[in-house]
Amino acid sequence: MRLIISLAGLFLTFAALAPRPGLAEDKAARSGLQTRVPWNTSRLRGSPDPPAPYATERVFPGLSFNNPVILTQAPGTRRMFVVELKGKIYTFDPVASNSTRNLVVDLGSTVPGLTQVYGLAFHPDFARNRYCYITYVKKAGDPLGTVVSRFRVSKTDPPTIDPASEQVVIRWLAGGHNGGCLEFGPDGYLYISAGDGAGAFPPDSRRNGQNPGTLPATIMRIDVNHASADLPYSIPKDNPFRTTSGARPEVWAYGFRNPWKITFDPLTGGLWCADVGWEMWEMIYRVEKGANYGWSIVEASQPVHPEWDRGPTPVSPPTVAHSHTESRSISGGEVYTGRRLTSLTGAYIYGDYVTGKIWSARHDGKTLLASRELVDTTLQIICFGRDQDGEVYVVDYVSGTLHRLVPAPRTTVNRDFPRKLSDTGLYANTRTQTPAAGVLTYSVGAAPWADHATATRVLALPGTSHLSIHKSSNIQIGNVAGQFAFPPDGVLAKTLSLDLVAGDPQSRRPIETQVLHFNGQSWQAYNYIWNKEGTDAVLAEDVASDSLWTVQDPSAPGGTRVQSWHHASRTECILCHTTRGGSLYGFTPSQINRPHDYEGTRANQLTTLTHIGAVKGLPEKRPRAMPDPADASVPLELRARAYLHANCATCHRRGGGGTAAMDIRYSFSLKQSNLLGARPTQGTFGMLGARVMAPSAPFRSVLLYRMAKLGRGRMPHFGSEVVDRQGLQLVHDWIASLAPDLAPGGTGDTS
Repeated sequence: MRLIISLAGLFLTFAALAPRPGLAEDKAARSGLQTRVPWNTSRLRGSPDPPAPYATERVFPGLSFNNPVILTQAPGTRRMFVVELKGKIYTFDPVASNSTRNLVVDLGSTVPGLTQVYGLAFHPDFARNRYCYITYVKKAGDPLGTVVSRFRVSKTDPPTIDPASEQVVIRWLAGGHNGGCLEFGPDGYLYISAGDGAGAFPPDSRRNGQNPGTLPATIMRIDVNHASADLPYSIPKDNPFRTTSGARPEVWAYGFRNPWKITFDPLTGGLWCADVGWEMWEMIYRVEKGANYGWSIVEASQPVHPEWDRGPTPVSPPTVAHSHTESRSISGGEVYTGRRLTSLTGAYIYGDYVTGKIWSARHDGKTLLASRELVDTTLQIICFGRDQDGEVYVVDYVSGTLHRLVPAPRTTVNRDFPRKLSDTGLYANTRTQTPAAGVLTYSVGAAPWADHATATRVLALPGTSHLSIHKSSNIQIGNVAGQFAFPPDGVLAKTLSLDLVAGDPQSRRPIETQVLHFNGQSWQAYNYIWNKEGTDAVLAEDVASDSLWTVQDPSAPGGTRVQSWHHASRTECILCHTTRGGSLYGFTPSQINRPHDYEGTRANQLTTLTHIGAVKGLPEKRPRAMPDPADASVPLELRARAYLHANCATCHRRGGGGTAAMDIRYSFSLKQSNLLGARPTQGTFGMLGARVMAPSAPFRSVLLYRMAKLGRGRMPHFGSEVVDRQGLQLVHDWIASLAPDLAPGGTGDTS
């Protein structure tokens, strides 16, 4: 949905009634409503879309890991191995009745300077030689900071890895994109993926993408069984650039941005690679010898640096490309060869880290035969793994749990799903947006910027069902501790409207109504697009569209501006309303802990909801209220932090998908946010001494620059196409007010 950046903040309306005497009178006086009316007119049930062919279920319920990044197996054994990002490696027996994990090694405490582990592969002759190979990364910018080493594994049960047995095999630059996946091919050679060694902005800043004379941005192929005169490996005789002047002979293919997992098809020997995209596309490649996959001349079909010099071979297109309307960070998968799901035999199964979608692709060695979506999950998919029986597992990064595909339960399309807003049962009068009986209006403390649009919000709970408060966090179904738990078929809706004459409410026209429907397991997003007459809205299909609106605005050149409005697809809505973050970012206890106008009576919303029984189990200690960023009576820092929370913290939080190392939720302290003095990880835009936020120096603050620009590099990354001048001024003034010594090195640190 539009302004998915924090679409979901929706709350209630109540009618004020006369207070009663005594204690009841006191409570009623503090409540906007005295009694509750049931909502019995809902027609929002089921889904208008065909059901997915598969679902996911958790396996090995006794196992969980901390930020797992690899799941693999050792040849000739039943054991599987899980690698955590910071260097711990565990093993477990997948066929044991009660699988337990055993620590194999903690490289984080034994390898000096190690920051992450990205690859683990066992030698094909592991049963005899007990060799495994591991990719780990040291400090970013270290020219030899990405390391592939060989280690020896014990013959004990469970096995362990001896850190002292390390033999370094190959090194290259450590940077923003490292790759580092390891796989032995059917030819017995070791294949190694490497990213371009740079951050997101500017793209391919080191110009490695089209340069096979460097190891970054390539897939390498080396022979670890035979050392050469000066290296612990040799170059296979048929490597494509072995005799190419200026090229590294290790290179097998090049032109990759950030290849996140490679795998070989055990049936055909084909090499699959998932390459994380930049601005518009995520790519899947069936990698061929000597091929050039285009980065950073192109990103799939999108030109990036078409004027730059190209490598020695022509650019090859992706086998499959997913646009950023359905995918944001692709995670490479495995080829299914198991017996449990025979319809998937031979299919490459892969997914997306941000959207949780899983797809399959089939290839005959020359042509893509089929590609389809299998399921839209709530998982943050970091990688896949395959056991000795060919069964494929899905690894969730946030919860650290393992899952597998299963046939979806038999469900049918709800052919009566309301195709018009007037049929949803949310409104008694759609044209005037008068809520139906039992539907409650509400307001939020910090509303996101909506490109000059205004918003009205409603909450609808079936019958007399109620909200409660999650006591613990369960990422699986989007339960976040301290947030609201909804009953099945609960609904939140927000209507966005534009004044066609700037500042004149009489000219206001509704554009779209965004609906979030809780189906009992997860939130589903729908967009109803209003007709030009403003009398009703029609359900959009699961595709994005755009509309143009002409606004009379004295501040615009010629007194008129034409504003483009993006109507998001259902998948785009969920890009922000991610399950792992709780799905709802506006409708939270802190956002609605504020007064609301109940038809002339102003009363606190939490008090009112509790009084009428729409919320139960609210802790006595209220959450800190989220302030209105426009309220000048609130301290500047609190207003600016609330603004950033509403507009940016959907992504820039743990598990939100944002790539910068910051968490800017309002509940975090400024120190915890990692804003102050932090070096930009995704580009400086040519700013001298740039920081994410430089105290007292707004014009060295990349955060402010991103807010002020349009096009590539703009933040919010999507959902807004107009600069918020007031919000920009607010953040500017806050940064300028901060003392220079708040950040290490102060404003004079330009290193």
